[in-house]
Amino acid sequence: MGHPTRRHALQALAALLAATLPFAAAAQGFPSKPIKLVIPHAAGGNSDAFGRILAQKLSERIGQQVVVENRTGAGGTIACASVAKSAPDGYTLVVADNGTQAIAPTLYGHRLQYDVFKDFTPVTLAATFPSLLLVPPNFPAKTAKEFVALAKSQPGKLTYSSAGTGNGSHLTLELFRAAAGGLDMVHVPYKGGAPAVQALLAGEVQLTSVSVNTALPHVQAGKARPLGVASAKRSPALPDVPTFNEVGIPFEADNWLAILGPAGIPADVAARLNTEITATLRSPDVQERLAKLGLEVVASSPADYTKLLASDVPKWGKAVKDSGAVAE
Repeated sequence: MGHPTRRHALQALAALLAATLPFAAAAQGFPSKPIKLVIPHAAGGNSDAFGRILAQKLSERIGQQVVVENRTGAGGTIACASVAKSAPDGYTLVVADNGTQAIAPTLYGHRLQYDVFKDFTPVTLAATFPSLLLVPPNFPAKTAKEFVALAKSQPGKLTYSSAGTGNGSHLTLELFRAAAGGLDMVHVPYKGGAPAVQALLAGEVQLTSVSVNTALPHVQAGKARPLGVASAKRSPALPDVPTFNEVGIPFEADNWLAILGPAGIPADVAARLNTEITATLRSPDVQERLAKLGLEVVASSPADYTKLLASDVPKWGKAVKDSGAVAE
């Protein structure tokens, strides 16, 4: 009979191998069935358009169907919570965004059904898209600096619309007000981005914040005028519009999309997902299609996503607290 210590060590090794072999086998054959890609928002928005382009091209690349499922509610947090609770096998992913991951922890507080750092396996920071601040075409202030001067000369008089209290558009404008010296303006929340933009086009409010692709047709038609881009660099879609940093109002409010799975996905499966998804996003035709939506491909490592999230949670959290917004 062998030495007890050695026998126990061999038994432990055998148990470890038995536990890890299924994962190794799964990783070698991954993916062997369709992958579900959950979109936390309704059809027609940035994350939906992005998700459908990615799903189509990723399906072609990996030889397995990538099925898109729109699951709405609570600002996208219901979908993210469902993915966080799904099996950690790499077959359920979500197109998360700064709203669901960086804003939600402060906006929802203890009611949020997931921990943004602990309950997900990051696959990649997929794409970014900047916000644009718009004014009506006949508004007397022609530049961001002139707007700030006018707002300061008329405290409490100018109004700004958003897609809802605590929405990214609302908080982007809160960041702008703070960066411009604490502008005293009146917030007018709407139920969704479309009516918030319509309020500006109708002259009911003097300022709003929207993504570049949403703003583009209104700007090109002369129905709205951009004050600036809330990003570190100018948008290729509107190269003549300066960033706010350039004009001395230091603030950035980039929106982003990331691909996440539930925590606990085996490292080799997560690595395979990162390889296939980033390669798909970097393909020229996908980059071209996304650029038309105002989306710039990032296709990063998981570590890059985690680093961004660590800086964005406090930034957006402060904006939520300063605005007084509370999720309904």
